[in-house]
Amino acid sequence: AHADGDGHGHEEGGHDEGGDEHGEEVVKLSDAQLTRAGVVIEPLTGGEIATHIMLPAEVGLNQDTVLHVTPRVPGIVSSVDGFLGHDVQRDDLLAVIESPELGEAKITFLQAIQEKMIADAELARQKTISDNTSKLLEVLREDPTPDELREKVADLRIGVNKGRLLSSYAQMKAGAANYAREKELNAKGLSTQADLLASQEMFNSAQAEYMGAFEDVDFSFRLMLQEAEQAAMIAASGVDNAERRLHLLGLSQEQVENIVSEPDVNVARYELRAPMSGQIVAKHITPGESVGTDASVYTIADISTVWLNISVYAQYASMIQMGHPVVVRVGDRVATGVVDYISAVVSESSRTIAARVVLDNSDGSWRPGEFVTVRVETDKAHADRIVPIEAIQSFEGHDVVFIQDDDGIEPVQVTTGRRNDVNVELLGNDVAIGTPIVVKNSFLIKAELGKGAAGHDH
Repeated sequence: AHADGDGHGHEEGGHDEGGDEHGEEVVKLSDAQLTRAGVVIEPLTGGEIATHIMLPAEVGLNQDTVLHVTPRVPGIVSSVDGFLGHDVQRDDLLAVIESPELGEAKITFLQAIQEKMIADAELARQKTISDNTSKLLEVLREDPTPDELREKVADLRIGVNKGRLLSSYAQMKAGAANYAREKELNAKGLSTQADLLASQEMFNSAQAEYMGAFEDVDFSFRLMLQEAEQAAMIAASGVDNAERRLHLLGLSQEQVENIVSEPDVNVARYELRAPMSGQIVAKHITPGESVGTDASVYTIADISTVWLNISVYAQYASMIQMGHPVVVRVGDRVATGVVDYISAVVSESSRTIAARVVLDNSDGSWRPGEFVTVRVETDKAHADRIVPIEAIQSFEGHDVVFIQDDDGIEPVQVTTGRRNDVNVELLGNDVAIGTPIVVKNSFLIKAELGKGAAGHDH
């Protein structure tokens, strides 16, 4: 053995020109020399090999949390309160629109309320008349004297039917009394047969008049109550329909209830409010312009999450699956997620397949429209032997790793398997598990071997 100028030793061994040169493929360095050179030696172990592909992607809005705000009524914009980039809460005022259509709907609603009030009042009046008429008819069925009748029904408010019934009842009672007297007088021979017949005819006529009045009143008061109930129902339905119309035009229940007390100048006022919390990402509305119900004037998005829209090249399509982990790294920003959607259609323009990842964006660091490169993990499997990629060197036309034994550090030819950008799998049993291997700065060991080979070149 000999030492070169820098103190590094190479094992020569006795040999001639045609002898075995493998004895020279050993580097002897002290621990101090290895440390100064930054050479790291670790035992060979197993682990997981995760393979991945790098793909282009674009950060986009989470379309599941995007709402396009469209006015429910046409009109003229009188004021704008929501502006591009503003964060809004649900029900925040975005704009005010003066809408004749809404004004007409409010007026119809107020008219319906007025008609219902009138119908309800008439129904209440008819219920009172109905109750009192029922009591009057019940008293009449008891066949009271005219004086008893007047006393019992004095406080009952009925209207013209009360006078009609009392009058016909009194005439019937008077006719009955007169007929009874004539019958008595006729029996005593004090009255003629003609007088008796005349009194009987008067009684029969009065009785018929009373019975007709009784039946007419009994029927008519029920009919009038029924008509009042129907009118009240129709009026209530009119209010309900007018209120539904207002809800269709976008008014809340509270806003509908406030119409009765709001100033007349607000009759056409339509308040466009935020349907959800989020950020205004698009605005197409200015004061004084005419807006309709067929175009969005605001777009609001919840950007606490965003979509990572990945373009998958056709040759990688079979490698991407739902649930595959994805990492996106831009500067000091790092986010992770999983593939949750893969399109079944290839884009005609880009000839790529769309895949999607939902990213957490609660800190707002990812901006829709930003182009990034993502790493998609396509496979993960256990390997009995793995080493860092930099542990593999090409030596004398073969892949080798450098192992450390009692003689020093020497190369061992290996066969590699699966790999990623960090680790590579060693196949076969060329190197036993637990063998010390150079895992960092192995190129320095290769350089030392090169020096040794050059020094013995005759």
